[in-house]
Amino acid sequence: MVNVKTSKIIKDFEKGPIRRSLFDNGAVSLFHHVKNRKVAVVNLYFLAGSFFEKEQEYGIAHVLEHMLFKESKDSHIIRELEYLGADINAYTSKEYVCFELTCIATKLESFLEKFLVLFLNPTFNLSELVLEKNVIVQELKEDKDDHETEALEYLFKKNFDKKIGHSIGGSIKNVKSFRKDQVLNYYKKYFKANRMVLSIVSGKSSMAIESICCKVFNDEPFLPPFRLGSVKKVGRLNHFKTKLKRKKENSIVMFSFDGLSMSHDSYYDLLVLDELLFEGLSSKFFTLLRDELGLIYSLGSSINSFVRTGSYIMVFNTSPKNVLVLKSAVRKVLDFCINKEFDALEVELIKNRIVDGWEISFDDPSEICDYIALEEIYGTNELSIRHMKERIDKVSPKSIKKLSKKIFNCEFSELIIGP
Repeated sequence: MVNVKTSKIIKDFEKGPIRRSLFDNGAVSLFHHVKNRKVAVVNLYFLAGSFFEKEQEYGIAHVLEHMLFKESKDSHIIRELEYLGADINAYTSKEYVCFELTCIATKLESFLEKFLVLFLNPTFNLSELVLEKNVIVQELKEDKDDHETEALEYLFKKNFDKKIGHSIGGSIKNVKSFRKDQVLNYYKKYFKANRMVLSIVSGKSSMAIESICCKVFNDEPFLPPFRLGSVKKVGRLNHFKTKLKRKKENSIVMFSFDGLSMSHDSYYDLLVLDELLFEGLSSKFFTLLRDELGLIYSLGSSINSFVRTGSYIMVFNTSPKNVLVLKSAVRKVLDFCINKEFDALEVELIKNRIVDGWEISFDDPSEICDYIALEEIYGTNELSIRHMKERIDKVSPKSIKKLSKKIFNCEFSELIIGP
């Protein structure tokens, strides 16, 4: 039987303490009681995402995400939990696979054991694998119909090495080829106790979480918890410039710049810079491209940070006839970032707005559940908004300018998709 190896209370968290328990099979649970909430949120993470796949396995973690919801003929856990009010979901990322349960907090203890059993003792039926592969192939085809999704996948494929760059969903050819033994072997290798983090945020206090875990966790030899760790690096990408012809009315123009790893010292500078450029009606790009020049209807950005690398992507939707003018206008804003400094008051206001956003997000149990788990997974040890405030307080117009020179003064990728 699995037992709790160590347990400690992490008090340095604004919304109340976190109870961290390490089990003698290497698994870790995190429990956070949020008062005055009716909800409970459970996230079960396995460090088994697409990053760990070999080339012939590309897409297999995503297949497993689907297959772990398949039950034996005499088991009806999902139906039972959903009828009783639970909401169950899952997703696969580059670095981990996550299974989610949301329910009313008073039912957490009665739901948790059944939820965990689903993913810890799976059945891999060959006929269901064949059916689910067909579903996933349809999902991949639908992604290809979404031009922006396809463009982002193309950017990742060209910018990064294969481990990060390959699609989480894999190729249709790969998915169709997966055998039952391949899927089972990947599960045994990566869905192990020491690669598992159970994160729970609940409006109702519970001392039964560990005993439920001990009852259902698989009894495995102890291995120290595997964690992704942290590396301070600028992600030097493989850059390119190309056009992809697609039948659509508008053009999507994307720029991809070298980004930052998750724990890079300038990560918070990038957060503030991105807010200044893209967030809100008063952002630099919205003001110039929408209000002054009328070149775009929509725009967006994404900061993609991983353990050892990262990218910073800008996305603009415009008319094909305006592409050249748009590119020139974007360059104008980037040159400003490189050669001049943002107004100090504007930077302070943006920093305060970001902190306000953190405060608001920490009112959402789902956000907290994800946050405390990722702190465990990446080991960044910023288990409070206070820690993040200390980091963002160091951001200044000068530090933003320095970062801008580092990423905008270098080579970058340009992808145009449209007619």
